[in-house]
Formats: sequence, C-alpha cells, structure tokens
Amino acid sequence: MDIDADAAERRTGERGFFSSRLFAAVRIIASLAILAGLIFKLSPGELSSTFRDADLLLLLAVLGLMVVVQALVVVKWMLLLRARDVDPPLLQVVRAYCVGNLLSTVLPTAVGGDVYRVYRVQREAGARAADVTMSVLYERATGYAAMTCFGALGAAFYYGNAAIGFLTLAAGASAALVLAFVLPRLPFPAVREDHFLRNLLAHRRELMAVYQMAVFSLVIQALFISSIALTGRAFGAHVSWWYWAFTTWVVAVAVLLPITLGGLGVRESSFSALIKHAGGTAAQGASTGFALGLLLIVVNATGLLAVEVAERLGFGAAAAPESPAGSSREAVHAERA
Repeated sequence: MDIDADAAERRTGERGFFSSRLFAAVRIIASLAILAGLIFKLSPGELSSTFRDADLLLLLAVLGLMVVVQALVVVKWMLLLRARDVDPPLLQVVRAYCVGNLLSTVLPTAVGGDVYRVYRVQREAGARAADVTMSVLYERATGYAAMTCFGALGAAFYYGNAAIGFLTLAAGASAALVLAFVLPRLPFPAVREDHFLRNLLAHRRELMAVYQMAVFSLVIQALFISSIALTGRAFGAHVSWWYWAFTTWVVAVAVLLPITLGGLGVRESSFSALIKHAGGTAAQGASTGFALGLLLIVVNATGLLAVEVAERLGFGAAAAPESPAGSSREAVHAERA
C-alpha cells in the first residue's frame, strides 16, 4: 500500500471504535479464540489426516475455477464502472480489486477492501467518488442477491419439495424475461444534475447495466458454489450441490459480522457444523473453510503479482487522470438522462 493509502487509513481510524486499532486487535483475538476452540474440538490429528488425504488434483481444479470466478467479477465491476462513464485501465482495476480482497481477508486494517477499491480507482481514474462508490455497491449487491437466490433454491431442493424449487426457477426466469422487456421502456425520471438520485442511478444505461450484471452474477455465483463443492469433495465431503448452495449463503451471511479477521474462524466453524449436519465430518467442513481462505489469498496475490509483472513489461500504461470538473462526463450524464 502506498503513502496516500496509509494516510487514508489513518484518517479512517479516527472515526470511532469500529475503525480503531483496538477493534482490529479484538478481531484478531476473536479469530484466534474461535480457531483454537475449533481445533480443540476436532483434535489436531483429525484435521491433519483430512488434509493429508485431500485430492490435490481437485484442489488444483478449484484454484483454476477461482481464477475464472475472480476474473468474471472484475469484468462485472468494469462494466458497472463504464455504465457511469468511469473507464480506468484494466490493470488498475485488477490491482484495486486484488488489493481490496487481500485487505479484507488478510490484514487487520481499518480500511475495508471496498473502501480501498473506491479510493484507488477514484484517485487514479480522476472520477467522482459517488460514481465509483455506486459501482462497488452495485457489484456487491448483485453478487449477494444472486447468492441469496441460490441459497433459497438450495434450501428448497434440499429440505423441501423439489417441485417448489422448479416452480421458483420458472418464476425467476419469467421475471427476468419480463424485466428485460420492461426496463428499456420504463419511464426514467428527469431530475436535476445535482440531485441525490443522480448519485444512486445516473441514467437508463446504468439501470440496464445493473440488471444485466444481476443476471451475470447468477453465472458467477454458480461457478463459485461449484468451486466450494469441489473443495469439499477434495476433502471427502460428498454433499449435494444444492446443499452447498444453501451452506455458501449461510456462511456468507455469518462472515459479514465484523467480529473476526476476514471471517477467519467463523467461516471454518460454520462449514464444520453445516457439513457435519449433512452427513460429512466436522473436519471435512473445517478443512473446506481453511482451504477456501487460503486459495482466495493465493488467487488474489497471484493476480496482484501478474499486474506488477505486466506493468514492468510495459502493458496497460495508465493515461493521465482527467479532472471530473473539466471533463465532459457531466454533459454526457445530462444528455443521456
């Protein structure tokens, strides 16, 4: 992280307890305590034997699938940025995304990964903070919405009647088709350029982009759930894909609670309990959680390294930032509205 990012972190750290170093220390202690309790409950021998018996080829396949998933998320974010006429170089976007993920999962920092993404792209692309912020919010919101859809379907197929799941799938597909027809024809409100609604939704093109990325997120989440299912299978957990969909949603909600370092401990404990409930072992679930965290770190660190190498080789040279006040971006917004 550069000097400006450190300064931003110090400023953020002055805002209260949840942004303080004390809270970061509490999260670290909570992570270590939960992990210690989990390992004590499982016994180190059970956990280590599960790792020793893991299918390495499947884990390598998971690594490749996660690279694809992360790349698709970057594409989604770039399309949402361009819907707001923010067009940073690809390497800048990849770096901001990878560093943001590493900050969220590795470091006890007061600057969240999404905050860093907004800061970095806004500064380097010379864009309005509101535009970059809304692109990140829409990227996150569409992802969690897709995960929630799969979680509900997973619960319907695994716990309920399969007919309910198929009926829900049919209803969702019908709603998507209706929206695809209605949204381009929906009256778009004409508001002042400085109105707060323009910060939430700039113009009709962004509305369509958000809808398209919501549908795209279903593909991304299906691949992400598949990577988790393959990870569990590598450790011997043979569980229904729909149960993994439900489990992924539950774990995602659990790690949103800011009580540990990047969800460390909460993720592993949640997978341990849920996989044991489905007929696997607690060690298989915990191993899945540990492996997922490690694989995500490897993927994002590798992506960051690839960006550095590409820049040293002269690819993706960034253009000079354009001042938002002096650009024609605002005129474009007004014309499209």
